[in-house]
Amino acid sequence: MTTGPTTVGAAPPAPTPGPGPSGSGPALRRDAARNRAKILAAARTAFDQDGLDVGVEVIARRAGVGVGTLYRRFPTKELLIEAVVSEVLEAVLSAAESALEHESPADGFVGYLRAVGRLQSEHSGCLARLWNDSAGDVRDRIEVAGRTLLARAQQAGAVRRDLVYEDVIVLFWSLRGVIEATSAVSAGAWLRHLDLLVTSLAPDGPPLRHPPLTAAQVREARAAVALRAPLGSPRRGGA
Repeated sequence: MTTGPTTVGAAPPAPTPGPGPSGSGPALRRDAARNRAKILAAARTAFDQDGLDVGVEVIARRAGVGVGTLYRRFPTKELLIEAVVSEVLEAVLSAAESALEHESPADGFVGYLRAVGRLQSEHSGCLARLWNDSAGDVRDRIEVAGRTLLARAQQAGAVRRDLVYEDVIVLFWSLRGVIEATSAVSAGAWLRHLDLLVTSLAPDGPPLRHPPLTAAQVREARAAVALRAPLGSPRRGGA
């Protein structure tokens, strides 16, 4: 197709910006963004395979960058861990929001439990950090969505009425324990455990004889687990 003449009075095409005198500019920003993405991808894989104790040298090598480049993007290993955990939490939030859009409150709630279980299984190296008490908008939004999913399922008569959100947190903790104990011998063992848990949530079950944890007790439990956290996990409210 032949391009017609330039319209009289039209502004000329804007020049493509290039790097400034100091070497900064769009080209460098794109390069930095690519390096950051490669580092995060390598860190996810390394943490999932080897845990949070894996060295930054290993991560840099897998990412195909120098250690200096890694430290320019993430000045400390702690910041790198937080960035990877944040990605997983964003995936949890996305699963919760998708579940809220499901036309069936029951299927939406159970689908959310399964999605979070799968995320925990796929990112088992981050489990010590996933459900901690660190402040953050994403964590708050996950809790709001989770409480709403539970309330919708209960209102639809799909889940027992004496279930509370703190029980859902404990459910995720139990999945973590099964994943950590069995992943080396059976990658899908947690699915059977989740089936058992989902069955126990049916509304026609006998009343629960023991009280649930309170929100304060959940925080105390997280803090107690954090004191036993392995090297590479900061001692601040691990899951």
